[in-house]
Amino acid sequence: MSDVIRMTEAQAKRVYKLAKKECCNCYDGYCVLLDTPCPQCITRSLICKWFIKAVLPADVPLYVELTGDRGKSKPCAMCGKLFLPRSNSANYCPDCAKERTKKQKRDHMRRKRDRVEK
Repeated sequence: MSDVIRMTEAQAKRVYKLAKKECCNCYDGYCVLLDTPCPQCITRSLICKWFIKAVLPADVPLYVELTGDRGKSKPCAMCGKLFLPRSNSANYCPDCAKERTKKQKRDHMRRKRDRVEK
């Protein structure tokens, strides 16, 4: 990633929000390490190496969009958005996995109650 990555306005807004919310070095728009305004908050280029390596992978679709590196990300079987699986057998993003688990538990309990009532 030696080349500077240029962003569109929409991408820059998403990066700004991500930096303000997730970056441990960004405090009120200032970079704690550099003691200057955060470079990701004032430019439309990806120039902070810490942000690229540690923070940007938290937003997988944006990471893939900017770097082109799909890595180990895969699409969710329910909603289709990209996510980083925690195991080889993971097929659902964390949000959809919670919903699927709830649905499976409801179905299991429904079947269990039906057996008891008969």
